[in-house]
Amino acid sequence: MASLSRWVIFLAAFFCIYGSLHLYILIKVRRALYLDGWSYLLLVVVLLFLMTAPLNARMLTQGYPIFSLVLTWIGYLWMAYLFLFVCLAIPLDLYHLIVSGLQQLFNVDWTSIMMLRRNNLAIVAVCAGGVMIYGAYAAYHVGIEQVTLTSDKIPDTVGRVRLVQISDLHLGPMLYPGRLHPILAAIRKAQPDILVSTGDLIDGPFRGEQEVAAELRALPARIGKFAVSGNHEHYFGIERAMDFTRAAGFKPLRGERADVGNGIVLVGVDDTLEGHPNSEKENELISGLSPEQFSVLLKHRPVFDGNRTGYFDLQVSGHAHNGQIFPFTLIVKLFYPMSDGLYYIADKHYLYASRGTGTWGPPIRVLAPPEITVIDLLPAKSGKSEAKPR
Repeated sequence: MASLSRWVIFLAAFFCIYGSLHLYILIKVRRALYLDGWSYLLLVVVLLFLMTAPLNARMLTQGYPIFSLVLTWIGYLWMAYLFLFVCLAIPLDLYHLIVSGLQQLFNVDWTSIMMLRRNNLAIVAVCAGGVMIYGAYAAYHVGIEQVTLTSDKIPDTVGRVRLVQISDLHLGPMLYPGRLHPILAAIRKAQPDILVSTGDLIDGPFRGEQEVAAELRALPARIGKFAVSGNHEHYFGIERAMDFTRAAGFKPLRGERADVGNGIVLVGVDDTLEGHPNSEKENELISGLSPEQFSVLLKHRPVFDGNRTGYFDLQVSGHAHNGQIFPFTLIVKLFYPMSDGLYYIADKHYLYASRGTGTWGPPIRVLAPPEITVIDLLPAKSGKSEAKPR
């Protein structure tokens, strides 16, 4: 019953929000091109098809995988283009609305500084296409974010321990040939001692799951590879997602601790389908940590309970993608203020939020580049801390 209720709420929000964007573009195109009759009806049919493509793709996953794959790509590419189009079109429309209002208010003729609707549409359409190409390029080129932290909990005899974080890889039907290879190469080049995935490793069924799992399993990590679930593992099916995670060589930490030696202990907590963390379980795990060990909390969402009696030394998270496509970055900041980079939360306690390594839905990123995070943990006496928390 609860699952049905979630779907009803999701579909209602989907059609209200996404449907409104399609209605906006329908009105804009009709007025600019003076469509009526059959041409207008054709536009309505095309927009309805594009709007429902992601939902139809999901329903066809089991029986018609090829059709589902095609619809997924059509639906999400269109979603990216539509978002960019609307974000670029609204400021222009507001400009024309303000100029029109001032014309009437002051009884002046300012038509010379206004554009024809057709020209307005053409400029926005071309600019949205250009930004989309840039976004696809940016999403493919994953950068390395380097952080160095020192702690007196890391023994001098240990030296450097390198923790490499991937997050929100979103392996699924939008994974295309060659997309994973630069990511794997960058991880190998980083030479991690510990490799962690902070959720949303897998997003849906895709061809070549076994081959991809084998490539991830082959990644070197001297101490080990660990992972926690994200919300999309639950959408996909948590048990199936955990089977893939294990096949990829990661040890899932589902409300567990892992003492990896070198003065370091990892703590991993599950995300949930509802998005509400199990605070009681999390508090129990953290309160039982030894104050003499450097504790790393793996948690999908970059949220922190300031009332907690005991702190971890470092929390690594993902989830927010820093908005993925600007200006959604501004909206994401309202819900997740700590969504990009290293944050100081208490004395010698930090939270690092990754922008994510992959993409959800539209395979583009605009002003929110993907990353692989390299965190070097050093003994305090090394004196090489390069942390610049916000």
